[in-house]
Amino acid sequence: MENQEMELTFSDIIRIFKRRKWTFALIFVATVAITLIYLFYFTTPTYKAEQLVEFEGQTSSTSSLSQYAGLASMAGISIPSGGGSTNSLTTEIERMKSDRVLGQVVDQLNMVEKANQNKSWLSEIRGIEYTKRGFIKSIREKISIQNVEGTNFVKISYESSNPTQAASIVSLTYQYYLDYEKEYTLGRSNKTINQIESIFTDLEQQFNKINKQVFDYKIENKISDDAIQTDLINYYEETYLKLLKMDQEKQQLEITLQSIEKNLAETSEEMKELMLTASQSNLSNLKNKLINYQIELETLKLNQPNSPRIRELESVITVTENELKQQQNKLLENNMTYLSVTDREKFSQYIQTQTQLELFDVTKQVYQQMLSVIDTEINKKSPVVYQYLQMMKDQKIIESKYNMFYNTLEQERMSQKLYTPKFSMVQAVYQPENPIAPNKKLILAIGGVLGIFLGILGVFVKESSDNTIKDKKEFETLFKNPEITLNSEKEIEKIINKLYQTKNTKIAVIQTSQKIPTNFAEQIYNQIKKITPEYTYTDPTKPQNYEEKIKQFEETKQKTHTITKFTNIDSPEYILYNPTINNNIILIKQKSTTIETIEQIQKSIPNPTYIFIK
Repeated sequence: MENQEMELTFSDIIRIFKRRKWTFALIFVATVAITLIYLFYFTTPTYKAEQLVEFEGQTSSTSSLSQYAGLASMAGISIPSGGGSTNSLTTEIERMKSDRVLGQVVDQLNMVEKANQNKSWLSEIRGIEYTKRGFIKSIREKISIQNVEGTNFVKISYESSNPTQAASIVSLTYQYYLDYEKEYTLGRSNKTINQIESIFTDLEQQFNKINKQVFDYKIENKISDDAIQTDLINYYEETYLKLLKMDQEKQQLEITLQSIEKNLAETSEEMKELMLTASQSNLSNLKNKLINYQIELETLKLNQPNSPRIRELESVITVTENELKQQQNKLLENNMTYLSVTDREKFSQYIQTQTQLELFDVTKQVYQQMLSVIDTEINKKSPVVYQYLQMMKDQKIIESKYNMFYNTLEQERMSQKLYTPKFSMVQAVYQPENPIAPNKKLILAIGGVLGIFLGILGVFVKESSDNTIKDKKEFETLFKNPEITLNSEKEIEKIINKLYQTKNTKIAVIQTSQKIPTNFAEQIYNQIKKITPEYTYTDPTKPQNYEEKIKQFEETKQKTHTITKFTNIDSPEYILYNPTINNNIILIKQKSTTIETIEQIQKSIPNPTYIFIK
């Protein structure tokens, strides 16, 4: 009978663990002990220092001349490129981690010199030289500057095996950032002031010059105040400034439009054609109506400010503007349009921006035509008055620009004096007293779980590598129920009784384990001889030469009742005696006899008598 693979049941597993309990306990205790040794002798405690600050955004001195670039350009004044300022939290966090800030931290703590003076012997052998750049990179990788979700709070933290160093790095990083941010902001402010002063000087010269020209021209030509249409000049100035402001706003919209177009640059040709169609829709009739209505409205406001037609025109203009928007937005309501759109939100923003630009074009044309109307009105006057009004018009425009830049300059100077940082302290850093790592309880728990796992693994590895018959249950599962089970070798009487019942005369006692006493077969013989004196005992291994062994075999063969001892069925002695044997008693020793031995016996001996010895 061949050995069949045994399927483990829960009871089998319990028996395995009972047999291997000391193996499991040893592995578990060893793993926990190693964990404790590692925890207390090899791990380095890590301390975490934290500081909480609040981002307050815009500082008191963050204006940039770029916001006046459009106005200055219209005035014929060139502004040097100064770049725009930014106040985003992300930008400020990156500034905190800049080389400028972290380099000062490294210098303040003298990190490079200390590291080179206290190098380990291994670092000395490898020739490692610590540098400032390396420490800056290390701090940047380890320092954490994170926005607390849903708030303006920013948490600055650093982990180190040295609690004092961790707290110092956090504190110095924030302090040096404040110094850097102040220097950077005031530097930008000074640059802006210098640029504004340069423009303001030019405007001041122009303003003084035009004032003198107007005054001299009025005296020279004896122009009375009655001849001056102040309302007309004021309206011209107001309209002109509106036109300048609108150009600035239009410029921002065009930048937005270009950004969207760039994002959608990879769209299909059908998409591009759709966008072009949407942006160049046939809206000329509505635009022309709007222009005409607004020109009429502005003309009435200028010449007949109390006319009832003004209110009527304002209502008509509102309706027409809404109609223009609706025609543009029809594209957004068409579901078929979105079938070719990869980014619906971007496409919607694109159309809305185009609509605003269309309305800007309408308003711009109105302002430009109104300026032309005023120029025409001025031109109707006498040449002397016409020239004077033109000079007054220029004077008003320059005066407005002069006042604007003067106010800006004063505001910027005041902002410098009232400078406040972008961050304020919420919770100062303190030197941590307790390490955050290693987590001793967690590591010990992991060691315990690992010990259990390795213990289980060790039990099954040892079980699978042990090819002996572990217990009677395993023998029964793999082979059959033994005829007799002995709790020890002393219960030899059970075997005697079994032999007495079977009445077999030629008996072979096969001892499958060295742990069975060598005289066990002889003990059986001694006991059974007491009730059946005819039995004789033979040990084929005792004769020294072959002739004696053959002589012993022939003598045993002639006897009717024999008990013969064997230790291996592959031995020459068993091969010789086997044909004469009518009962093979197989002695199986628990935890000693191998499964292969029983398998071999199953193949070679029909109906053996199994005696299981615990």
